[in-house]
Amino acid sequence: VGDKFKGAPIVNELLTLSENKRDQLTIILAGYEDEMNKKFFAYNEGLKSRFQEVIFEDFDEAELTKIWTDMRKARHWHEEDPRLTSVLIKRLIKSANRKGFGNAREVRKRLEQATAAAMAREDFNPQTMMLTIADVIGENP
Repeated sequence: VGDKFKGAPIVNELLTLSENKRDQLTIILAGYEDEMNKKFFAYNEGLKSRFQEVIFEDFDEAELTKIWTDMRKARHWHEEDPRLTSVLIKRLIKSANRKGFGNAREVRKRLEQATAAAMAREDFNPQTMMLTIADVIGENP
């Protein structure tokens, strides 16, 4: 159950503060649910009952589409093929609900990878700032 020697004093102090300063202090704990339960809350049986749990669901297809479109437009990039966003988002949705899926962070990473690929193309035109499906998905997806 974690490293009690290093973690227990921190958890105990957090527990004390959460009780003694509850009217003056807001504590936000963030982490993957399974790790929080197995490691963090395992230090003290009463710890979990002192915090209200809020679970953030992954973004859905429409939300990821808006994030991609907004990020892409903010950087003045355009899509050569109108299916590009749909193809990308469908691929991202396959990764959703898995540990490590970063939602907006994943969209940003994909956009950064796509723009780097686009700028590396021999036919890249900085006047049009055009993304191709190959830039976003790869040559042979």
